[in-house]
Amino acid sequence: MRLPKDKPLPTSLWRSLFCRWVWKMAWRDSRSQRLRLVVFSLAIVSGVAALTAIHSLKTSVERGIESEAKSLLGSDLRVSSRKELKSDEIEGLAKRAERVSREVSFPSMLRFLPDLGARLMQVRGMDGAYPFYGEVETQPLDAWNKLHQGGGILLEPAVLDQFSAEIGDRVELGGIRLTILGVIEKPAPRGNRFSGFAPEVYVQLGDVQRSGLLGKNSMASYQLHLKTKEARDERKLKEEIREEFPKSRWRMETPENRRENLGDALENFQKFLGLIALASLALGAIGVAGAVHAHVTRRIATISVLRCLGCPGNVAFGIYFAQAIALGLLGALLGGGVGVGIQMGLLEVLGDELPVTVNPSPEWKVVAQTTATGFLVCCGFALLPLLKIQGISPAITLRSGSCLKGRFWQAFPIYLLLVALLLMVARSNGSDWKRALALVGGMVVAFLMLASVAKILMAVTRRIVGKRWPYLLRQGVSNLHRPGNQTLLFLLSLGLGAFLLVTILSAGNLLNDRLTLQQSDENPNLYLIDVQPDQVSEVESVLRKNDLPLLESVPMVTMRVQSIGGVEVDKVEGVPGWVGRREFRSTYRDRLNFTETIIEGEFATKRADPAGIVPISLEEKIARDMKVGIGDKITIDVQGIALETQVTSIRKVDWSRFNLNFFMVFPPGVLEDAPGFNVVTTRTPSAQASGDLQRELAEKFANVTAIDLTQILEEVRDILGDISTVITVLAGFTVLAGLPILLGTLMNGRDVRLKESVLLRTLGASSKQVRVILVIEYATLGVLTALTGVLLAIGANYALAVFVFKASPWPDLMLIFSALGLVSFVSVLGGLVLSRGVCGHSPLEILRGGS
Repeated sequence: MRLPKDKPLPTSLWRSLFCRWVWKMAWRDSRSQRLRLVVFSLAIVSGVAALTAIHSLKTSVERGIESEAKSLLGSDLRVSSRKELKSDEIEGLAKRAERVSREVSFPSMLRFLPDLGARLMQVRGMDGAYPFYGEVETQPLDAWNKLHQGGGILLEPAVLDQFSAEIGDRVELGGIRLTILGVIEKPAPRGNRFSGFAPEVYVQLGDVQRSGLLGKNSMASYQLHLKTKEARDERKLKEEIREEFPKSRWRMETPENRRENLGDALENFQKFLGLIALASLALGAIGVAGAVHAHVTRRIATISVLRCLGCPGNVAFGIYFAQAIALGLLGALLGGGVGVGIQMGLLEVLGDELPVTVNPSPEWKVVAQTTATGFLVCCGFALLPLLKIQGISPAITLRSGSCLKGRFWQAFPIYLLLVALLLMVARSNGSDWKRALALVGGMVVAFLMLASVAKILMAVTRRIVGKRWPYLLRQGVSNLHRPGNQTLLFLLSLGLGAFLLVTILSAGNLLNDRLTLQQSDENPNLYLIDVQPDQVSEVESVLRKNDLPLLESVPMVTMRVQSIGGVEVDKVEGVPGWVGRREFRSTYRDRLNFTETIIEGEFATKRADPAGIVPISLEEKIARDMKVGIGDKITIDVQGIALETQVTSIRKVDWSRFNLNFFMVFPPGVLEDAPGFNVVTTRTPSAQASGDLQRELAEKFANVTAIDLTQILEEVRDILGDISTVITVLAGFTVLAGLPILLGTLMNGRDVRLKESVLLRTLGASSKQVRVILVIEYATLGVLTALTGVLLAIGANYALAVFVFKASPWPDLMLIFSALGLVSFVSVLGGLVLSRGVCGHSPLEILRGGS
C-alpha cells in the first residue's frame, strides 16, 4: 500500500481517474471481494438487456416499415365507404390514378358442403388488380390467378383444417356455390378491422354481387384502391378529394397513414415494455449502490490508513469510484450482449407475425446507446455511497466501530443527477416529458414505499421481541434490525419482484374473467345479424324448434349525425371528426335495459307530438364527444331524411355485458318505417348446438349472419394470452435484476454470520442452534418480504378491478398463497445455501483472524 514517490498524487477527482496508481490500487483493493462485486454487477444486466432488446426490435421494425411502406397498404390511396361508390365518384377519383381497383368486404356465413359445417368469415371480393405493391402468396402458386380468371374461393389454411376440407371441395356463400382453389399464405393488406377476428376468404367481385349478400342493410365496406400517376403529396391529394366531394364521408388512407399507425403501435409497445426495463435498470443500479456501500463500509480502516499516509480525499474517492466504473462497465456490456441475443431470438420467433420483413442483424448504434445509458445510470447510483468516503478522516484509525455517515444536503446534487438520468431513460422509451415525470415519480414512490416498509419492519421487530420469547426465536427475529442488516436490499430485490409478478398475473386473471361468458340465461353468446323484418317470426320459430331461448329481438336503423345545434357536425369546435363520419346503428324502445341507468334527464317512452321534435336518449360518452347536454338539438340523417331531435336523457351503459346496447335510443313511433333490420340474440349450450343452428339458418336464410361470441372471445383470449405471456416474461427481467442483488446481499452477510456463529458457539451454542437461528431469520425475512410484495399487489389488483375492469376486487387466493410460499422458500433456501460452512470454523481460528 505504498504511495508513489516519483510524482505527487492529483488532488482533483477528475484527474485522479486518469492516474495509473489509482487504478492499480482499485484492482489490488478488490482482490478479496471480486466475486461479490461481480455478482452485484450482474444486477444491471437484465435492465440493460431489456432496454437493448426493446429499442433494437423497435428500430428494426421501423426500418422495415420505412422500406415497405407502400406494400403495407398495397396502393397509393385507399378510399373506404360504408355505401357503394357511385359511378361518377369512381370516375372523379380514377382521373387522378394510373390504375384503379375495387373491393368489397363484409362478414358472412360460409357453409362447407355437403354438410361439414358453417363458420363466420370475412369475405373479400376483389377485381384482381389489387395489390399494386407487394404480392399475394397462395398455395398452389397459381391459385390467385385462377381465382380472377375463372372464379372460385381462397381460404386460410386453418379453416381447411378445422372442417377437414380439401382443395377442390365445394362451399356455399349466400346463394352461390364455389370451388376451393387453394389457401392464402400471405394475404392482401387488410383495411377492415373486423377481419382480425374472422378468417378471410377471397372471391371475385362479380361472385359477391351474384351471392345476394349485398343488401341495403348489409355490413359491407366498399374500398377503391388507387395507384397514382406520379408521386403526389399525400396530404394535398386528400385535400383535393375532400374539396371535390365535400359531402362524402369517405375514410382515406395513404402509406404514410399506415406507417404512422404502425409507428404509434410501436411507440405504445416501447412505452409499456420500457417501463419494465426502466424498473429493472433502476433496481439493478440500486443493487450496485448497495454493493458499493457494503464494500466501502468494510474498507473504512483501509481508507483511513491511506489518509494517514497522505492520500488526498479525492484520490481515495477515485479508487472506489474506479471499482464502481468497472462494475458498471462489466454489467452494461454483458447486458448489451444479452439484449442483442434477445432481439435476434424475438425476430426469429415473431418473424412471421410482424407486418414487414425485418433484417435480423443487430442495431449496433442502439446497442451502444442503451449500453452507455445503463453504464451512466449504474455509475450515478454508485456515487451516493461513495460520497461518504470524503467524511473518513485519519483519526478513524484510532476509533473502532466507526461507520459511514452522510448528510442529505451533501448528496442532494447526486439525487438530482439520478432523477435526470432516469428521466432521460424514460424519455428515450418514447414518453413525453409529462409522462416521463409521472413514470419516474411513480417509481420513486414505489421504491420509497418499499424502503419505508423495511424501516417500519425493523422498528416493529425491535419493539415486539420480548424477553419471554424463546432465545432462538428472539435471536433470529432480532437479526432483522441489527447493524449491517440485509432487510432493505432483501425487500427491494424480492419484494419488488413479487409485487410485479403477482400484479401482472392478477391483471391477466381479471381480463380473462371479463372475457369469460357468465353461465346465465340472460347472457347471449350467439348473435343473428341482418334479420329482415319479414324473417323475424321465422327465425324465432327456428330457435324454439331447437329449444333455444329468444333473449332479444331488437330493430336497428342506420343513420348519421348531420348537424349539432344548427351547425354542421364537421364544423363544430371540439367534436372529433369520426362523429360525422360514423354510421350509427340505433334502435327504438319504450324501456331501459338492465345495463342502463339514467344519469341526466328523463327517458322518453313515446313521442309526445307526432309532428314535433323527436326526443332521444344518448349514451354519456358519445354525449361528451358531441359536446351536447339535455335540451340540445341534433339533426340526424336517417338514410337521406333529415330528422330533428332533442336530447332528453343521458344514459350510463355497462358495455362490458354482452346484451345489445346503443349510443342513441329513440322512442317508438319514429323509426318503424325506416329501412332497417333486426338483431336476434340467443344462448346455445354447446358448440354442437351452435353449429347445428348456424347450419339450419344458413340453409333457410342466406342473408342472416351468425356471430358466435364464444368463438370470437376464444380467439381474443388466445391473443391476449400470448400478449400476457410476453409481458410476464419481460416482467421477469425485474426478478432477474433482483436475484443478483439477493445473491450478493446474502454473500455480503456471510462475514457477519460467520462472526455471529463464532460468538454464539463460544458462548456454548451448538451448530444446530446456529442453523435454527439462521432459518428463523431468513424465514421471517422471506415471509415479511412476501407479505409486503403481495399486499402491494393486492392494492394494485383492487385499483385495476374497480377502476379499469369493473370486476370483483377479490384476488386469487391460490396465486396469493403460492407467491407467499415461493418467496419464503427462496429466501430460506438462498440464505442456507450461501451460509453453508459458517459453523465449520473453530472459534479460535476466527479470533486469530483466519477468516
